[in-house]
Amino acid sequence: MNNLFKNKLENIHNNMLECHRDSQKYSSSIIGDEREIFQTNLLSKILPSNYRFGSGTITDSKGRETGQIDTVIELPFSLSFPVSTGNNRLYLADSVGAAFEIKSDLNKQWHEAIEKIKEIQELNRYTIGKDDFALLDDLKIPTFIIAYKGFKKLDTIYKKLEKVESRYWPNGILVIESGIFLGLKNNSHYECTGNSTCILGFVSHLYGYLNRYSKNIVDLDNYSNLLK
Repeated sequence: MNNLFKNKLENIHNNMLECHRDSQKYSSSIIGDEREIFQTNLLSKILPSNYRFGSGTITDSKGRETGQIDTVIELPFSLSFPVSTGNNRLYLADSVGAAFEIKSDLNKQWHEAIEKIKEIQELNRYTIGKDDFALLDDLKIPTFIIAYKGFKKLDTIYKKLEKVESRYWPNGILVIESGIFLGLKNNSHYECTGNSTCILGFVSHLYGYLNRYSKNIVDLDNYSNLLK
């Protein structure tokens, strides 16, 4: 890897970890801090400006919905709706590029993270007719677990995933302090170890999904049945 590029990725990794450690000195872990660190120190510095970041609830055209999602990336030219309390928004599944569950320590919060991933994976981006065909990757929202601390080795993540139905696996798991990233797509695994390499692997995996769905257009007519 080019030294200049490697140094930049390592700086991003170190800044995220240092900001998180600093936030822990002053108060108990607050998800708002962790979410802000992730969005400010990684997403907003790397991804194109036409992507919007936020948090809130996602719903699909069948009326299924999630609870609070830590971070959501909206696709360009997409639609979302404000919620009266705080800065949260209501997102339509069609318009979501990726969703993230963010944890301080994945060793302690694995089950919480997986339960949230399951909520998101229950949604469908599109309404599928009886005779229609769609790839699961296109139907489901890409989901990622981001942890500041947690498992030290990829093997540990694999063992944890063995106890989870494969249809509920996230598309990627990044443990920042450990410098590991595991990308999951169809039947392939994408393994990265090292501070710079794990950031590059995560960004590459995420960007692949965002680029693939960047031209999605929300059809509000599909949601009209929710108003009846």
